[in-house]
Amino acid sequence: MEQVITKRRYYDIGLQIEELLYSGVFKAGERLPSERDLSERFNTSRTTIRDAVIMLELKGILEVKQGSGIFFIGSTDNPNHKSLMPYSEIGPFELLQARQVIESNITGFAATQIRFNELLELKKIIALQEKAIAGESDKFEELDHQFHTIIAQATQNRVLIKQAAELWRAVRTENPRWKKINYKYLHEKHLRMQWLDDHRTIFLALQQKNSERAREALWNHLENSKNELIKIFKQDTSISDFDDFFFAT
Repeated sequence: MEQVITKRRYYDIGLQIEELLYSGVFKAGERLPSERDLSERFNTSRTTIRDAVIMLELKGILEVKQGSGIFFIGSTDNPNHKSLMPYSEIGPFELLQARQVIESNITGFAATQIRFNELLELKKIIALQEKAIAGESDKFEELDHQFHTIIAQATQNRVLIKQAAELWRAVRTENPRWKKINYKYLHEKHLRMQWLDDHRTIFLALQQKNSERAREALWNHLENSKNELIKIFKQDTSISDFDDFFFAT
């Protein structure tokens, strides 16, 4: 029985790492964190991480280079990870609404499942975001992604983890309309401060293991994003071709 449980553990961790890779956190050719860092991130042993890496090596996703580390060699165009939905044809408001409905409930559930090490990771990310407010937008964006990814992983449910990763790709990675407005408008310092304050509120609810407050905090976080988009659409007539799918409030 113990052998079966161990096998299931490395398999589950392997799937979580695979989802993390294809969520856009790492680019093809990029080196992954060390086995020790991965074991801390996924709250498991280095042996389990090593077995999970071997599994992903056999799938042609990772390559272990002696003395150099673990590298992501898979392409984000992997056909097994292509979305069935034409996300490029869906406007940012509709995609944000999907995130709002699904991720708020994921966060509410995460509040009942979250572990101490995941709370520590979220706390570290918030501290790094505080330092990155006036820095490069790509760094702040990466930390934002990590924050939402850890919340999904805290559910310990592979379906929810996969769904959250897919939604992030849909909104933030694969949608050209979102990219245009995101990099043009949504990285101003006062907005970063707003997103950071939202993250603190979400973290506090998770720390208190208050499911309803966590769900509401994530909902309000994306509601704030929607309201900023509405302001942009009213000010910039050059993006009037975007969808007019607004949220019901």
